[in-house]
This record gives sequence, C-alpha cells and structure tokens, in this order.
Amino acid sequence: MAEQSPKTRRKSARSKPEPEPKTQAWGAALPGPQERTDIKRRSIVREAARSFNRAGFHGTSMGDIAQRLGVTKAALYRYVPSKHELLFESFNLAMDSSFANLDRGERMGRNGLEKIQIALKGYLEDLIGELGHPVVLLEENALLPEQSRLVVKRRDQAEQRYRNLIKEGMEDGSIAPCDAKLAVFALLGAVNWVPKWYRDGGEWSATQVAESLVKIATRSIAAHPT
Repeated sequence: MAEQSPKTRRKSARSKPEPEPKTQAWGAALPGPQERTDIKRRSIVREAARSFNRAGFHGTSMGDIAQRLGVTKAALYRYVPSKHELLFESFNLAMDSSFANLDRGERMGRNGLEKIQIALKGYLEDLIGELGHPVVLLEENALLPEQSRLVVKRRDQAEQRYRNLIKEGMEDGSIAPCDAKLAVFALLGAVNWVPKWYRDGGEWSATQVAESLVKIATRSIAAHPT
C-alpha cells in the first residue's frame, strides 16, 4: 500500500468525528434517570390531587388517575405503591409549600404582619395554582395512622412558626393584641378552605384571590388596618 503524504494524513485526521464523551453527556443538560423518575412521580401526585378534588379520595381509583395521565395502571404502580401514598404525598406537597413560604416571609417581611401576609399569600397561590386545588387537605381522616402522625407533626411545626410571627407582630406593633393560637387557626382556616370553591378560568385568577383574601383575613389582626 502506498504511503500517504503528510497533507493527506492531516486531511484524513481532520475528517474523523470526535468521540462522544463518556461522562457528563450533553454537558449534563439532560435529566438523569433519578431526576426523570422524580418528575414523573411529581406529575402523578399532582394529577392525583386534582382527581381527589373532583371525586374525593374514596371516589377516585388508581385506574382513574392512570387514565387522566394517559398511562396504564401498571405503569403507575412503578412509581407509587398505593392510593394512600398519593394522598400522603399530596399533603406533603402542601406542607413543603407552607414551609418554603414561611421561609420567604421571614426573610422578606419588615414586621410580623408583613411576614405572615407574604407567607400566606405564597402558600395560597401555590394551593390554587401550582398544586392543583388540593381539597384533599380536608380529608385528613383518610390517611393511614402513621401517615397521619407525620402530617400532623409537620402541620404543628408550621402552625408554631405562624404563632411566633403573631407574637413578633404584637411586639413590633404591627399586630393588635390577640390570642396567637386562635388567630393562626382563623387565618389558616380561611386559606385552606379556598380550594373548596376556587375554579380555574373563573372570575378571579389565583394571584388575585391570594392577594385579596390574605389582605381581608389579616386585616382582622392588624394593629393599624387600612
């Protein structure tokens, strides 16, 4: 075989495709297997919450949820073991939102009242927007005993943080003297009931409802209501 000239060898070398990297394919821009599983699981939980809201926990089957997602019931069971687990995860999504918005309120608010308003507005907007109207929050009795214990523990922790903000507001003068525990029950009761009557595409957007209702609710505890 004739020996290639240096020029030919350089041209041949340039024409060879670069090998694909063995790690960090696409610069890690694509989700990995675990992330894809988490995305699918979150989608299932959100659709389950919407289904529970329409027909109630006991009136919804795993087959109903699978049908709305366009998958088989067998595929659904690859990601969640039972309908009770979906109910439990629906509660946890709401509690995650509650804690995240409390963090934001405590960080951004200038006084106790503002911190509560920011936390409640963000939480309510999540409930009737991103989380899909989880009326299931009113179906606590459908949880299994261990699940109920864990949910109640997280809920008590959130309520204690709200009570602390009420006390902070009384100390800084933004909130009128009141029973902190009773005030928190009243505020959260008003907020958690909204998903029962709110409808997408109705007269108000989720943002409008969250902002207006929280203003109305917190006016009752404000030291200087406007």
